[in-house]
Amino acid sequence: MIIFGLGNPGRRYRFTRHNAGQLFLEQVARHYRKRFQRKKEYAVSHVRIKGKNVVLIKPKCWMNQCGDTIRALVRPSHENFMVVVDDINLPAGRIRLRSKGSDGGHLGLRSVINVLQTDDFPRLRIGIGQANVDAADYVLGRFTADERKVLRAVIKEAIRGIQIMFSENFIKAQNYINAIHVELDSAP
Repeated sequence: MIIFGLGNPGRRYRFTRHNAGQLFLEQVARHYRKRFQRKKEYAVSHVRIKGKNVVLIKPKCWMNQCGDTIRALVRPSHENFMVVVDDINLPAGRIRLRSKGSDGGHLGLRSVINVLQTDDFPRLRIGIGQANVDAADYVLGRFTADERKVLRAVIKEAIRGIQIMFSENFIKAQNYINAIHVELDSAP
């Protein structure tokens, strides 16, 4: 399986809310004591999760252009890949795993759906909370210290959910992940 973590390229955007998908993959690689190798159009890391080979990919293109990178790397049948993104419509501390669905207004998912001509692929959405300011400014802003604590706790739980997906099945992983709710008070 290939897991794509979406975000924007460059140091300026690395720790922004819009890069939650890439931050998730970095934590997965770190959990399995692996590093990313830089390629021309993406960074890649290979891990084994519950006996399964998994390729982690962070595209180096802008969020709204990631569909082209994904198309170049997935099989023509569009099987066996998942996309991880931020979600402004989910509160911070929540995460959702779905087997398919619309783009929900997310430009990265819209790019993937438009290029592949299907919305039938799993996606993991990491809640970043809603803003009382312009959405673009909010998603391109950096996480606050409290938000980083919540994000770390959510990612830790989501990694457990991904392990369930590989050791058991998608539905059990979905049930586990969709029940995750980290409050600021409970974040380490």
